[in-house]
Amino acid sequence: MAFFNVHLSKLGFSGLQIGSLNAVFIATSAIVVPFWGMMADRTGSNRILLLLSAFCAVIIFFMSYATAYIGILVLIIFISLFQQPMGAVVDGMTLGLIRSRPELSYGKFRLWGSAGYALSAFIVGYFAMKNTSVIFHIATILFSIILIINFITLPPKPLIGRNLVNFNSLRIFMQNRVVISFFFLMLFYGITISPLHQFINLYYIEIGATNKLIGTAFAIQAGFEIPFFLFGIKLVKKTSPEFVILLAMAISIIRMVLYGFISIPEIAIFVGLLHGFTISFFLVGAVQYVQSHTPPELSTTGQSMIWAFHFGAGLTFGYLIVGYLKDLIGMQKTMHIEAVFGILIFFATILFFRKSGNRITYR
Repeated sequence: MAFFNVHLSKLGFSGLQIGSLNAVFIATSAIVVPFWGMMADRTGSNRILLLLSAFCAVIIFFMSYATAYIGILVLIIFISLFQQPMGAVVDGMTLGLIRSRPELSYGKFRLWGSAGYALSAFIVGYFAMKNTSVIFHIATILFSIILIINFITLPPKPLIGRNLVNFNSLRIFMQNRVVISFFFLMLFYGITISPLHQFINLYYIEIGATNKLIGTAFAIQAGFEIPFFLFGIKLVKKTSPEFVILLAMAISIIRMVLYGFISIPEIAIFVGLLHGFTISFFLVGAVQYVQSHTPPELSTTGQSMIWAFHFGAGLTFGYLIVGYLKDLIGMQKTMHIEAVFGILIFFATILFFRKSGNRITYR
């Protein structure tokens, strides 16, 4: 994912085309995540993960040969049907394990994801210096490794009842007005900070960064998620989820303002050190906030709803807008425009927390 937009840019796609492909990829999450969650609860999480990883490996292999917009669009639709739910399925497996092992925590498992992203971004950046198509070959190999490990460790008895997301749990969740209002705020926030996610690589291209440097930038961003995640867990206990969420929003807005002024890739990479606020602090605060407003049996649903609204719907609309603005005014000016709207959402969130009686300062 760190180099997908770079690959599309090298194929000559416009910003709007790149934005639409990114949007399509995540737009299916609202439907496919509950569907596969329901299937995993019936047939077993490990077996569903086996199926999903197999389809992903095959589809991504063929994607390396696609060069036309329509061809890539069709493959993106198919890959989204199988890749999007993998996170929710693994979340369900993890939370099920944690319930039987009190000494473990979800955050400790999540850190391994950040470490993997950082390592792969750095390594792939080196191999993609001349040919970006190599990203699909590497991804195919990695999905195949997941497939093999999952097959070897497949338990004889299916792992079911892991409280994964399903349509019934979503219906119950929608009745919580406070949490749903929070989700919609985070949806609009997702739109405003969309330049800081997959489109950040096109910003680096605009200011003259090489693929190797882009890989280094993504590795640094993902690497710093780990200490920020650990610190965020401690901070949310000492303060409140609302305070951590607002801090993450404020720093993310500052990042966009700084990117809009910076034209030297090496300096921009240092600003990327703050990515831990954008991802780690936000997730820690948002997950804790939602869990404090929902019953324990819907904890997995709550986490997936954060992804569906913020990273799903929010980034879907955000990528379309950013893609259009990139073609019109470039990524640096786009950063400033999105920062202005981010400020509006920031103050709207403060008002929401105060109106709903939540704390935003130290206890």
